[in-house]
Amino acid sequence: MPSRENRRAPRSRHDSVLELYDEDGHFITGVGRLVNFSMVGACFATTKVLKQGEKLKARVRLLKEGTLEVLAHVVWMRKKTNTFLYGIEFKNVKKTRK
Repeated sequence: MPSRENRRAPRSRHDSVLELYDEDGHFITGVGRLVNFSMVGACFATTKVLKQGEKLKARVRLLKEGTLEVLAHVVWMRKKTNTFLYGIEFKNVKKTRK
C-alpha cells in the first residue's frame, strides 16, 4: 500500500550542523544535526528543548547551497532517547555566502 506524502516539497538527506541563534541573531543558543532539508522546511535533532510554534533563527552550511540563514518556526517535535527531533517550516531563507 503506497504511503501518503504530506510534504509540499521534496527533501534531501543531509548530515550538517545547524546553529540556533537568539532572536536578534547574535549568539549561538544551541546546535543540532540536520537530518533533511527542502526549500520550505527541515528536520533536525538537538538536545535543546523547543516548543511547537516557537520561532527560530538558524544558520546551516550545505555543500551545494553554501551557508544559509533561516527564519523558521517549529511545526512538530518528537522525543527520542537522548535528543529531540524537530520539524521546522521556513519563513525566510537568505544565502549568506557560497
